[in-house]
Amino acid sequence: MFFRRVKSNSDDSPRARVPMLQQAIGLAFTLALMWFVFAPQSPLNRNAPKPGGAPTAPAAPAAPAAPAAPAARGSPSSVPAPVDNPATAPSPRLASTSPAITDSLVALGLAEHIVGRSPYCRSVDPSLPVVGDLRAFDAERLALAAPEVLFVQPPLAGVDPALREFCEKKSITLVARRLESLSDIDALIDDIGGAFGVEPNVGGSVLERALGSARASIALGARPADDARRVLLLVSADPFLAVGHSTYLDELLAGADLRNVLERSGYVELSAEALVAMKPETILGVAETVAGARRMEDLLARVPWSAESRPRIAVDAVPELLSPSLLAVARRTELVRLAEAAK
Repeated sequence: MFFRRVKSNSDDSPRARVPMLQQAIGLAFTLALMWFVFAPQSPLNRNAPKPGGAPTAPAAPAAPAAPAAPAARGSPSSVPAPVDNPATAPSPRLASTSPAITDSLVALGLAEHIVGRSPYCRSVDPSLPVVGDLRAFDAERLALAAPEVLFVQPPLAGVDPALREFCEKKSITLVARRLESLSDIDALIDDIGGAFGVEPNVGGSVLERALGSARASIALGARPADDARRVLLLVSADPFLAVGHSTYLDELLAGADLRNVLERSGYVELSAEALVAMKPETILGVAETVAGARRMEDLLARVPWSAESRPRIAVDAVPELLSPSLLAVARRTELVRLAEAAK
């Protein structure tokens, strides 16, 4: 019937075109209605329950992007150095702002306990965070390092009150020890033992034996023999800086059976003329670096020695001897080696 009607209206007259248009509109409406009723994606069926299941939930709106973290204030150098995980260091975790104390801890085999250092502590891993020095401390880095014990070598004015307050707030045991003589180093042995809850004992644990051996090696009050070699010890050049009495290096000389010819106390600057006038038999030089040792040798060679007064000279880089520590005590034999090598 439908095809016959279409055929009968297939002429080109204006009266025939109207029914065909109406039929096309009706067909389009019918198709749209069928899609609305039966198509699964139509608004009618989109949320309809699936057979045997719950209705499909509409897609959740996208979560808003998290706000960007604010940039750290200050220059890159002011940002505290990260600490991998200070809690992985064995307890007690230690920090030291004194190179001499750090050297002493290392000499006792305690390097793995150290979680913070000063910029001048050369005997430990350089990746350890710098938490301060003899004059100041870095509160942020010290807090990140989280030591249980902090060793400091205070100036004459004493411990910084701000540091003492900080340690009290963070429950950090503060150990302050000035190091100027072998007796001070001996007292440091007790400080370190106290931090670990042990005492020096040659028959105890590994640490107790190490502390006991260190104490025995200090040899407080040792005196050289009457016929010991007489030496002048220099620790710097331009100007020359000589080691006098009442210093830990003078005590190390005595423990090495060497007699100090400088009859003055402390560290004394000497000119080239003063060196010639002293007529030392042997001059020993200790430098921090190889370059420093070479410079000291060169300057000593330029001193106007007379043929009769020229001393035997030996200079070497032994930086461990340049700070009062247990490591310096352990390297005391370097002074004997230098004296034997002098020519």
